[in-house]
Amino acid sequence: MTRILVEMELNFALRIIVILIFSPVTYVMAQTAKPIRGAILQDGTKARIEQVEVRNQRSGQMVYSDKLGLFELICKIGDTIEIQRIGYQSHKTSVQSFTDLVIRLKLTNQLKEVTITSKLASQNFREISNAYSKEKGVFYGGKPPIGLLSPFGGSPITFFYELLGKDGRRVRRLNQLAKQAAKAEEIDRYFNDLIIKQTIPIDSAQLEAFKLNYTPKLDKLKKWSDYDRANYIKRSFEEFKKKNKP
Repeated sequence: MTRILVEMELNFALRIIVILIFSPVTYVMAQTAKPIRGAILQDGTKARIEQVEVRNQRSGQMVYSDKLGLFELICKIGDTIEIQRIGYQSHKTSVQSFTDLVIRLKLTNQLKEVTITSKLASQNFREISNAYSKEKGVFYGGKPPIGLLSPFGGSPITFFYELLGKDGRRVRRLNQLAKQAAKAEEIDRYFNDLIIKQTIPIDSAQLEAFKLNYTPKLDKLKKWSDYDRANYIKRSFEEFKKKNKP
């Protein structure tokens, strides 16, 4: 009887030890949180969008995309990321891995005043802005001159309407999108899929991730010769392959 009791106590102790050893590992694995990077683009164009609110619904952490449309957010597998900006449709995505994200936001119907065609994105945004400004009576691009506040020949109503009104805000946003699209189009002249594929043996499926991490700034691209650009692409591709080894 005593022997049986001793064996039972030993078995119970072993179970406790196993639980104590493996439970922390399981807990840590379940709780692992890492930074995830991403880029936010205007759907149907190559224009990147800045000042987009990116929020982790679980933790409540919130960041904003930078001038290149890039963001970094701490997440766990299974978290839901909510992306939103005035003038765009809200977007949600579930974190399945820690690979870089490419998010494409669609304009809300309020901003689709002109049908977007195969023209350059910057031209489309300028046309939308011009049409909207004409319809709503926004004459200064949403940035009225301070002279309108003058009591002598000024127009304070126009000043505050454009500066603080929703129509002025929308025109400013459209003009900002046009500038961003124009910059992205100029970058694309020097650093595009065709040039990259002619320089390195990269799969089409890897192109977006490669461009996300290695697209140079416009001022550098303008200074580089074709030789400089090719060398940069080759060096970057070697680094890209090392980071993405299975």
